[in-house]
Amino acid sequence: MRAITLLASAAGIYLISLSAVAEQKRQSTYDDRPMACAVFYRALAKAYKDTGDEAISDRYMAKFKTLYEQGVANVLAAGGTREQARKATQNFANIIDEMATSKPEAARSLVVMCKREYP
Repeated sequence: MRAITLLASAAGIYLISLSAVAEQKRQSTYDDRPMACAVFYRALAKAYKDTGDEAISDRYMAKFKTLYEQGVANVLAAGGTREQARKATQNFANIIDEMATSKPEAARSLVVMCKREYP
């Protein structure tokens, strides 16, 4: 009887630990559109600032801040960290920069999506 109890307890602990491991390995996803568009609006803010148009630059920078915080919240809600959100944003910046020079048609699609989703 004692052996059966011990075996049942061990099996229960094993099954509980399996579900905990499965929970850790499950890939969480999040909506990354706010982050991608935040990077786009930050680039616009910089471009307008470089041309001396502070009012438009400030408007785009406000959009950047709002969307960036929304993107961070999405990452946190999916179980990520602020550091992961920062790295994801930097990754989008690199991708968008490369896309703007090598695939302008794809960059146009991003512009349309951002203006439609986050006017």
